[in-house]
Amino acid sequence: MNSKRTNRLVAILNVIAIATFYLLSFSEKYLLSSMLTGYGVAKSIFNSLLIDTLLNNLQIIMAVVYSGIGILNIICAIQNKEKKKIFFWQLVFGFYEIWNAIILIFALQDYEFIEWGEKILFGIIPIIFAIINFIFIKKNKPKVIQIISYFGVIVLSILYIFDVIGVYWNIISVLMQLIYIHYQEKNIEESKSTKITNIILYYILQIILVVSFLGIILTSLCITKVNDSKWEKELINLYNDIENLQGAKTKEIYIPVEKNYKYGFVDSKGQEKIKCQYDRVSYFNQVEINNELYYIALAKKDNKFYIISKTNNNFIISGNLEKYLQTIDEHLEKTMTKSINKQEDYGKGYLQIFEFLFQVSTKGEKELTQQTIEKSNITNTSTLNEKSAKYYYNNTNFSMIIEPINDDMNNYDKYNYENYYNEDENTSYLSSSNTKHKVTIYKTNGEYETSIIYLPGFNEYNGTLDIFLNGYIEFKDEENEKNGWFDDKGNKITVPNTYTIYDIKDNKAILEVYNIDENAEFYYIIIDMTGKILLKTTAIDVYDDMYLVKNENNKMVLLDKDLNVISNEYDKIISTMEMDLSSMHSSYY
Repeated sequence: MNSKRTNRLVAILNVIAIATFYLLSFSEKYLLSSMLTGYGVAKSIFNSLLIDTLLNNLQIIMAVVYSGIGILNIICAIQNKEKKKIFFWQLVFGFYEIWNAIILIFALQDYEFIEWGEKILFGIIPIIFAIINFIFIKKNKPKVIQIISYFGVIVLSILYIFDVIGVYWNIISVLMQLIYIHYQEKNIEESKSTKITNIILYYILQIILVVSFLGIILTSLCITKVNDSKWEKELINLYNDIENLQGAKTKEIYIPVEKNYKYGFVDSKGQEKIKCQYDRVSYFNQVEINNELYYIALAKKDNKFYIISKTNNNFIISGNLEKYLQTIDEHLEKTMTKSINKQEDYGKGYLQIFEFLFQVSTKGEKELTQQTIEKSNITNTSTLNEKSAKYYYNNTNFSMIIEPINDDMNNYDKYNYENYYNEDENTSYLSSSNTKHKVTIYKTNGEYETSIIYLPGFNEYNGTLDIFLNGYIEFKDEENEKNGWFDDKGNKITVPNTYTIYDIKDNKAILEVYNIDENAEFYYIIIDMTGKILLKTTAIDVYDDMYLVKNENNKMVLLDKDLNVISNEYDKIISTMEMDLSSMHSSYY
């Protein structure tokens, strides 16, 4: 027995460890299965017991493997301390594996100091070790391969420090171990204790290589590869079926709605297109098949999965793809629900979870783009002319001159002033919402008015002004008692400070009630330009041609520009992700 056999086995184990790491890292579909791990429950694509065992214990298994490999490398390095060439490579690789094990055991990846620790351990220390060992071997006429190896470690470590590449110097360390072992003397004088240690290490390594490590990893990867092939075949069949699905080319946006725990869809005019009949739905998604665009959604009813079109033409998903969907639906839902809301409330984020399931089920094959209705733009940004610290805005009915007042700042203003100091340009500027402005309005009839106010939409640093789409400009008065706006003719309209302006459009102002009693029956009001209240609601969202509100029955409805109801009542109208995640936009809360 000699240490050459032990060193060779350690090197082979290192090769397998590195190969497996990169194989898992670059195998997207294997990571897709691993992604299902969470809250102590993981399931592989087709409920494979072997892969499930691996996934559920992956963190522990890999930590044990990393620490075992690291310890073996360090033990061998100590035995080879007289052989400086191989000693270096075994030592740094051993520390590298033990550090990986520590990270897995204590789940420290999110801590910032770990990143710096890795840069020191995987970047700076290998450089120092490489330089020291290069000095040692220089006395013995080093071979070219030795010089190249140490130079390679230094270069790769520097690139790692600057986040250009990952930890690739470990590949060099294993290659150099194999090279040095090849040239190592076959017969080595050993003490009795060293010989016993080598025998023990040798057989331990054989067990790890053949049974505990290599067998599990390779078998799992083979099973996953077989499952991936089944999955890809099912997806091809699914896309062929979509091409024959009636109504799948309808581009119009449909909005998911929910009523009595069943889901359906309405169009952008509020008309119900698919009645609430499904237990779950995703958004409609755009997918390209053979250079044609199709629009489909995933739905679930009576524990069966469907692909549906906008005419509600559908087909059942079957075979291996159904098994995959069932698996992640059963075991992923609770994990995602907890991540969205700790109370696991029904309906909150429910559609978004199902949409994620749909996206995951086709990952790597076809890109799905979900269709959601776009929210209305509230303001446009106008660039102002500036001269002598005055800013000028003009439209067809009036002109405005804005003069920031920076001399009489209160403490809060000073705080913002200091925090907006630009060292590069050696200039300072104030947050507009906390800076008073002298604003002068000049109307076309020759009238003018000057006032000291705040302009929340004015950005002194960029020289821009946010203007509502109808040309109105928001302001707050000097005493902070009233809010309001300048209309498109330069007239100054005020509202009490208990309201903040949510939007102004269609000759109406949407105001958010500020600092109201928690038992108040409304949070938003819509008024006309005379100040008459047109609508009160506890929830609202504004789109180009309609409004989404909660009515007096605590139900969600769509309104047209004139605030006429254009849809049926629903427990939830899920126009965007925000609507899905918001408790306020649901009749259940």
